[in-house]
Amino acid sequence: MLPSRIRSRLLAGWRGWLPPLALALFMFAALLALGGDRGYFYRPRANYNQFAYITLSIAGNLSYEHNFRMANRIWLNEDGGFEYKIYGRFPIGGFALTKLATTPFGDDLAAKLLAARVLMLTAFCGAAAFAYLSIARIAGSRWVALAATLLGFSSLSAIYFADAISVETSANMFGAALVFHGMAVFVQEGRFRQLLIKTCAALFLGGWHVYGLLMPFIALGLGGEAVALARAAVASSGGAKAALSALRSLIRSRYAALAAAAILFGSALLALNLANEYNVSLIDDRSSTIESAMRRLGLTDAHAAAPDLAWDVFAARQLHRLGVAVMPYGAIRAVGYDLELFPEALAPMVLGAAAAVSALAALALVRPRHRILAASAVLFGFCWTLPMRHNAYHPIHAHEGLWYTALALALFTLALAGASRLAGGRLGGVLPVVAVALAATVFALSTHHAGRIRLPEPGYAELAKAAMRDFSAIRETTRGKRVGVIRPARESLNPAVIDAFYGQMIYYLSGSYFNITPKWRGVCDPLGADYVVSHYRDESAHLLTPNNSIAFLYEKPLERCRETQRRLESSEPAARSVFDVYLEDVRLRHLKADCAPSDYEARFFARAYAANPDDLPENYREHGYEPRYGWFGDRGLAFDGACLMTLRMPNYEIARIETGQDAPGGERLWEVSVTIPPSAAALAAYESAYREIAASGDPAAARSGFDLYLDSASLSYLKEPCAEGDARGRFFLSVHPADVGALPPERRALGHDSLNFDFVPPAGVVFNGKCMATIELPDYKIARIETGQDAPGGERLWDAKIAVGE
Repeated sequence: MLPSRIRSRLLAGWRGWLPPLALALFMFAALLALGGDRGYFYRPRANYNQFAYITLSIAGNLSYEHNFRMANRIWLNEDGGFEYKIYGRFPIGGFALTKLATTPFGDDLAAKLLAARVLMLTAFCGAAAFAYLSIARIAGSRWVALAATLLGFSSLSAIYFADAISVETSANMFGAALVFHGMAVFVQEGRFRQLLIKTCAALFLGGWHVYGLLMPFIALGLGGEAVALARAAVASSGGAKAALSALRSLIRSRYAALAAAAILFGSALLALNLANEYNVSLIDDRSSTIESAMRRLGLTDAHAAAPDLAWDVFAARQLHRLGVAVMPYGAIRAVGYDLELFPEALAPMVLGAAAAVSALAALALVRPRHRILAASAVLFGFCWTLPMRHNAYHPIHAHEGLWYTALALALFTLALAGASRLAGGRLGGVLPVVAVALAATVFALSTHHAGRIRLPEPGYAELAKAAMRDFSAIRETTRGKRVGVIRPARESLNPAVIDAFYGQMIYYLSGSYFNITPKWRGVCDPLGADYVVSHYRDESAHLLTPNNSIAFLYEKPLERCRETQRRLESSEPAARSVFDVYLEDVRLRHLKADCAPSDYEARFFARAYAANPDDLPENYREHGYEPRYGWFGDRGLAFDGACLMTLRMPNYEIARIETGQDAPGGERLWEVSVTIPPSAAALAAYESAYREIAASGDPAAARSGFDLYLDSASLSYLKEPCAEGDARGRFFLSVHPADVGALPPERRALGHDSLNFDFVPPAGVVFNGKCMATIELPDYKIARIETGQDAPGGERLWDAKIAVGE
């Protein structure tokens, strides 16, 4: 049996360590809960992919060779110079830390993604740990600190972005919590050096959001010292000399020194970004440091007067985000309120307004010594969003609600500490423990539900694993080489897996030099790349990754384009116009050797007429053809001054194709018709149909043109011998009903139906020296028929009248 003195010390020690141990356990549980489905490890938050892959790609591209430029895409142009897609909005520290965490995993993209997610979750847990330590100092109770921390980090705005791979979220949360802890230690113990170090570390790792916390702290600190110095100067009756002495003391204040250090260190980080962007070739500058800062401050013409930035709209959105920040997500789900991610709802706005007013009013109850800390936490979110009004309004920047977590923490701390003091005695000692139990339950429910928001659709994990495996093989070959990425067409099976814009591609190929080509089914590359990555497997090309299943790597793609051009130009085109038109199997190709951008800005179209109309899909039979449309940016290629556009045709037998281009306004720029020789089977069917019609009886009317055969449902035109020239021109056909009332109202005044047609497939066919056309007639009772043929110039070649009945 241990002596009572030792036993009491051990128990006291455990009581002291129990709250932080509990916090560590809950944070570990959050990591597991946010992991959720096993397939979730293969991508970041569903609506945060863009920023996550940008962060990963910047980390992957950081290197001494490129002066540690923060580029999410690098391209080696034909002159051998580098072009950069800069994303230098934040200091380099967060990206460098991500680089360190992911580098040991080499080309294992899935492992690197998981390592980055764990790093961000670690930052989230670190932010909670420093928040707990700070609250414990201020409130004087570790149990109150634990309960307040769990409640504050239970909101959807905090948990949803806990593992988002971005320096804007968890890294910034960690930096803010680190600085706030430095503030608390400074206020209580006067340790200024550690506050400076923590401030610089937070700026380096997280970024500019720390200034939102520093601004109220420095302003209130300087203001308090200025008031104290002014009172001392007045009391001393020293006049101007005392006032000057007070001013010197204010300038030498530690708050002023903190402001100077933060500004100087931040300016140095900003200068580093600008130096990296200076005098380099940019693919575009929309994400450069200067342009990004001007856009977020509303200083560009595009955003300075945006109607969505009206103060009432801005205020409503911030109140909504504040309301979400103080609403523990587990409690919301427990009462059945289904809150999607930051919707426009009235309840959070009302709660946000109430929270802001309550927090500001409660500052009067805080001890004067700690009031500056509580006020800085309450004002943190506002001091960041107000200067960055555009960025804080933007709907896709929902992570801006993170900074109101500080206000939520302050509010919960004040409420719990006040309730504990009011309860007093034994009840006051039990209340924090009960609060911890409730807070732990809410936190567990929150992480459970938040970990399952927008999980990947079924099968995504297998698809993502296959893509990462394929690109791991591709990276081994393409590192340091020029790679052309062919965007997947809209109808491709898995376009999201190798999306070339702001998606996985910038991460998959980080470390390589890649650019983006138009969407295309082949492997031609107009950009002079050494290799091409395509979503389509082309066995006829030089495939370098035969074991891949999602993405395929090809070598020397430009030669492939030139081979296609040479093959087409060695044959006679099916038709000539602005583009030469070729038909290869089921591919309709449009080629122009001397091509300018104006030639391919208009939409390409094609109409495929089936040799057997019954082969058409049912929804197209009324039109008589199946349409195809395509933009050059989707399926076209520009190389060596030439343009090549391909449209895929249906795989049934086609009698004729009409193709051309339509301008954006609908104007027809050019059009050609391509008649396709019938197959042997089609010829046999035509011969059989011709003999059957000719044997059905005498012609209903015979002229120098065609023999006409009439039955109850159709009128057939036959001629033998017949050549292509005999079928040129327009055929007119007017059908007069016995009762005009059988016609649609718009044609009753005309008195007949016009079924005019051109003698082209599938309406009319020329084969083996014969001409044949069969036209379906209306199903009403017909009185007479008038028909004939006009030459292309308008001359009447022949006409006939057929009396059918009374």
